[in-house]
Amino acid sequence: MHLAGPLGLKKDKGYQAAYWKAFEEFFGPKNAPVVKAMLLTRNDQVDTGEEELDRVCFGLRETMSWLAEAIERKAIASVGKAGVSASRAGGRKGRGAASS
Repeated sequence: MHLAGPLGLKKDKGYQAAYWKAFEEFFGPKNAPVVKAMLLTRNDQVDTGEEELDRVCFGLRETMSWLAEAIERKAIASVGKAGVSASRAGGRKGRGAASS
């Protein structure tokens, strides 16, 4: 987890719930489980952690980094960390970086 880790949210249950909610909102209730299963199958070990969320986030970062960042930012905002800048959260500054 590239954005939530430095913020201390990696093990936060509220963040995890918000992440899966944002994931499902993007892919839809029927497609989200399929995409999740594909990412989990593809990434059985990752350097960011051993949890499902770590593996799914890693897989998204490898294939659609813009989406991985968007889902993480939405989940972080949902748990009240919306004011964190892109640089503090471990992201890049520039195009598309949230700065609110």
